[in-house]
Amino acid sequence: MEITVTNRLVISLPVIVDFQGALTRGVTQDLSLESVSFSSEYETAVGTPVFALFYFSRNVAYLPLTGRVMAVEKEIDGPTSQFCIDVNFSPLRTSEKQVLGSALRELATYLRTLEASKGSTHEETRETLITTSPRSILSFFITDNPYQLSYRLPTGFGQETVSSVNLDRQSLPVQFPLNSSTALDSSLGKNRLIGFSWRMLWQSFGLLTQVLRDLAIKFLPDPIARLLVTPITFAFIGHPRTLEDVHRKFPLAQFSPRWLVERWVRHQWPLVGSYITGLRLADGTPTTGAILISPLTTEQMIRNPPLARQRVLQAVQLAEKMGAMIAGLGAFTSIVTRDGKDLEKKVRLGLTTGNPHSAAIAVQNVLHAAALTNLSLPHATAAIIGGAGSVGSACAKMLARLVKKLLIIDIKKDALHNLVAGLENQRTAVEGMPNLDRVGEADIVIAVTNNPHTLITANHLKPGAIVIDGAQPKNVSEEIPHMRPDVVVIESAIVQTPDVDVHFDLGLGPGEALGCLSETMILTAIGWQGHYSLGKADPSHASHIIAAGRSLGFRLARFRNSQGYITDEHLLRIAQSRIAQEMQ
Repeated sequence: MEITVTNRLVISLPVIVDFQGALTRGVTQDLSLESVSFSSEYETAVGTPVFALFYFSRNVAYLPLTGRVMAVEKEIDGPTSQFCIDVNFSPLRTSEKQVLGSALRELATYLRTLEASKGSTHEETRETLITTSPRSILSFFITDNPYQLSYRLPTGFGQETVSSVNLDRQSLPVQFPLNSSTALDSSLGKNRLIGFSWRMLWQSFGLLTQVLRDLAIKFLPDPIARLLVTPITFAFIGHPRTLEDVHRKFPLAQFSPRWLVERWVRHQWPLVGSYITGLRLADGTPTTGAILISPLTTEQMIRNPPLARQRVLQAVQLAEKMGAMIAGLGAFTSIVTRDGKDLEKKVRLGLTTGNPHSAAIAVQNVLHAAALTNLSLPHATAAIIGGAGSVGSACAKMLARLVKKLLIIDIKKDALHNLVAGLENQRTAVEGMPNLDRVGEADIVIAVTNNPHTLITANHLKPGAIVIDGAQPKNVSEEIPHMRPDVVVIESAIVQTPDVDVHFDLGLGPGEALGCLSETMILTAIGWQGHYSLGKADPSHASHIIAAGRSLGFRLARFRNSQGYITDEHLLRIAQSRIAQEMQ
């Protein structure tokens, strides 16, 4: 049977839907070279531009299709409403027609084979395709995210067209050439050792003046305090992860004994790290923020929580003195204050933890990495380490709507039990466990624990695994990208923030910011009043903040890990390997 451009194939394929950051799973109703119709719990407006990725294991890893929503019709009313959504594709290129047409022919053949071999009715056959035969029938990913992925892999390939041994480098995009320039600057993400100079000494005198100023601000009335600093509308509270991070603000510290630096930061009051410029409010007005440093390291905060909470509160009070209306709590400053709840009634400004945006970015990284490596989420197993925590529980609630099996790993037994019980009505098989014994089953691993140490090593992972490290400090060994080229490790919660400059070495590339920081910037830009996210992150906050960020031009940063930026070649190799495994 030949599929032409006028044929429509009535078939049910799983669909992962991302509309305005809200994620759900649906199913196709029919498919052709010109259009797709699918059902979903979430609706969108007629005329909405969409971006679709089509998976078909035998001959396509990454087929991007653009289109527009032509019709939306409510199928089922009530608490579980379903909407039928019709999308017309933009005209396909010849190569895209060939790939999609080939897939449609194989799907039609498969349908006929099922009907002939099982004697089932047409409706039973369609239902069977939703849950079976992942080796042949995969899925769609459809999103209204206006930003397409940075990566441009070949639109279709099979064992006959592309060899994993002899990769055609000419087929990869010219915008990201495969050479040393694709790697992150070796200084990013690592502490730079800078030789002593007289300029550094003069710089240190200037920093000492700033430190004394920030102490004086604590005791001055607000109007006078604001004469000494640049007025701000938002603040982000950060802290050094280790003593080596102190060098980022105070380069001279690298020449001091560790015991002296440790004692110094233990008694140091909060201070201004840098000013954030380039952010604009919804009406276009430019606004300024600041990174404020709560000086204790992660280890010190773990050893002395009362002192850590005091320093975080002092940092928030410094933000108030400088005029901030909202402050974001970064890394352990959120954890040590019970996700901000310990500060809730002690401050005048609004607080947010950044956890919803961090969770949303982690899951968005999963969606896009799966698309680029030919992993169909409805047939995948995901593991979340630290899954009962604030970020982890939000990730779990989002992924429980998308994957086949979800393993939630956490040592907090009560929180783990309650989370698993709350997800028991999902179509996903959800299991809770206190250890890492079954991580090797997972196609997707998300690490978001409060543990400041490395937990995931090369031996934990299956071939082709997508590993998202969203913890600060990192939970995933930096050696994995070097030891396991058959997996993809992505440092998560990093966002491209156009035109915004944080003026501080966060170990990131130009125009990039951490997810918890970018959440504070987004809330400032949209004019949010009061607290936003305290306590455990809510998936509804995650979808709201990711959608608001998209409207401002914020988007996922290009994938990177300890070895640098992840190349198209690496992702293509993983996709080819996955296809080879599926066809065995």
